[in-house]
Amino acid sequence: MVLPVRVENIRPLVRYVDDQQAVIDTHFSTVLRPAEDAPPPEQVLGRTVHVLVELNGTDGFHDEGECRLRLDAGRGSVRFEVVQPDRWWPAGMGTQALYELRIGLVADGELIDHHAVTFGLASVRRDRKFDVGCHPSLLINGQVIDIEEVVMVDRIDERGLLPATGASLLLVRDHYGSDLLYDAADRAGILLVQCVPVDGQGSPDQTIEQQVERLASHPSLAGYFVGHLGRRREAVTRQIRGIDPTRAVFRRFPLDPAA
Repeated sequence: MVLPVRVENIRPLVRYVDDQQAVIDTHFSTVLRPAEDAPPPEQVLGRTVHVLVELNGTDGFHDEGECRLRLDAGRGSVRFEVVQPDRWWPAGMGTQALYELRIGLVADGELIDHHAVTFGLASVRRDRKFDVGCHPSLLINGQVIDIEEVVMVDRIDERGLLPATGASLLLVRDHYGSDLLYDAADRAGILLVQCVPVDGQGSPDQTIEQQVERLASHPSLAGYFVGHLGRRREAVTRQIRGIDPTRAVFRRFPLDPAA
């Protein structure tokens, strides 16, 4: 019997990238398909499966591989490397190269399901060489970019045009940016910092984990802002880093990282 499982989410995290090599940890989650004769969830979501990994670049690059792993409560992870990767850059610094990553699950010789996500290979860090009071800057793939303009993006602003240069930084506030916004920023080479929204009582939005998982694949995401969360700031910082340790978490916008 083919196991009634589908791939629900893929979260590629770029752990290291330079001009010679990229190391990507890919986390994925699965859920049960409705079926009358389905075995108990603990049997299915803890089963050993074959994982097929396929990577395609916009320049014609193609690579694939497979491994066996045991799902843990329906979740699994795969690490793979890319030699001489095509990196993603902000506009004016290089190309906005994107890859399609496809994960397929095979059990008992049959393809259960497959799912794909688009992502980019980029490293975004705070430039610690600059003193407080200097022009704000970031390190993109090891190169300094000075931030010349900060643009606030509310929900109503998402339909507007993106800035023309990669030296602009968007702060997405009061809501989580849509897939349309982040996809456009990926293609245009514009960096964004995502503010963690609060509810009517001033508490952090309860969908943090789902939103961080959703946004993790976007190379345009430079980090998260938590400076407005008061005493909840440290707990939210730990929560974000537990899901995506590759992104900065800022406490004073735009460039002071949370402790």
